Amino acid sequence: MTKDFSTFFSNEANLRKASVMAHPAPGTISLSTGLPNPECFPLKGITLNVESPESSFQKSNEIKRNIIDNPDEIISSCQYMDSNGLKYFNEWVKNYIIDNFKPCYQNWDFIIQSGATQSLDALFRMLINPIEDTILCESLTYSCFLETCIPFKINLFSIKMDENGILPDDLNQLLTNWYNNENTKKFKFPKLLYTMPTGHNPTGITLSSERREKLLEICNTHNILIIEDDPYYHLQIDDDNSKHIPSLLKFDTEGRVIRIDSFSKMLMPGLRVSIVTCNKLFRDKLANHNELSIHSASASSQLILQMIFKDWGHDGYLKWLDHLQSIYRRRRNIMLEAFDKYLPHKLVTYNRPIHGMFIWINIKLNEFPKLPNSNYSDSEWATFIEDQIHKIASEKYKVILSKGHWFMHDKSLIQAGFRATYSYSEEDNMIKGAESFGNAINDVYSSLYSN
Repeated sequence: MTKDFSTFFSNEANLRKASVMAHPAPGTISLSTGLPNPECFPLKGITLNVESPESSFQKSNEIKRNIIDNPDEIISSCQYMDSNGLKYFNEWVKNYIIDNFKPCYQNWDFIIQSGATQSLDALFRMLINPIEDTILCESLTYSCFLETCIPFKINLFSIKMDENGILPDDLNQLLTNWYNNENTKKFKFPKLLYTMPTGHNPTGITLSSERREKLLEICNTHNILIIEDDPYYHLQIDDDNSKHIPSLLKFDTEGRVIRIDSFSKMLMPGLRVSIVTCNKLFRDKLANHNELSIHSASASSQLILQMIFKDWGHDGYLKWLDHLQSIYRRRRNIMLEAFDKYLPHKLVTYNRPIHGMFIWINIKLNEFPKLPNSNYSDSEWATFIEDQIHKIASEKYKVILSKGHWFMHDKSLIQAGFRATYSYSEEDNMIKGAESFGNAINDVYSSLYSN
């Protein structure tokens, strides 16, 4: 890493220093640190029933830890701890990053956080000065990211997408002409790009290796950071080639990619455990922030993960990922078959994602021309069509999909669509929901153009 990334710190981050209440070093007698005495911890053991790889995840094994046989694990999971996390889980995370994402610069590090949403909030506080700073994102992007931007009063600009994801050439053109463009020149040059490159939320698109490499080249040239939010990396549900699409870390030679991983989609969202991989300078500043906010990610959640991964082993974990992928592959195929059967192809298109949990349904606005007496602009008409379909679907047919405009920063886009997910509903309800949504689209079309 050769860049001085300290220039990206926010005013808040520059004020943060390491807490004086450091944990005592091993072998030190501490009459200072206010840690509870371990004898006062009521938890003396933990037992988990976890599906086993040996049974192809059809049966469960009992995994146990107790304070007599495993004092370090039990006491550490009850006590205050520093930002490094539990020792054994920390070791697993390091190997996980090396095996899967292969950072190609030396000065990388990681920190265990309390879920992806908390990770994003901490990163914004580390990097962003409210009102002043600028961020870039895709034209369709994660709704919680947009909602996180609001209280920070971030100047947000979106980059165009096509059916294959974010367009690097549009990004390069925007950055090259930043101070010559009437729409951007009065704003501060962007600090970072936020992206979900794998199983993108809401579109389900996965960015190719070629575009990923091009993104890094452009961000290196213009010296901006990338937040790679990638919770769907392991939900690779098609052929073997898709499993080799690398993280943006693989192309990062300078340390400008900040990667967020989550266990929410791999295991259980209720654990609230995530990983941020970044250069060591950023990692240390995040640790300073944690010391005076969450302190550390939940130790008991880390212990649960540690126990599961130790019981499964490396091969067992890979089998679990295959098991997950087979579940989502089947569910995706059921939904796509239902869409093929029930959605009006004259009025919509939809993609066939190979990663993640989402299908993007695009409304063919050319089939929904503005009415002669309409005073709507083109973008307002797109929003009107989307709203009408959502209203009829939810009120008349009792089926809900996510509106496309919930994922748009730029509401002037002339686009209408819906995010459908095959992750949660019962399989019969996915089929019923597809039929109902198709009926809702047809109803709106008929009500507008039947006369």
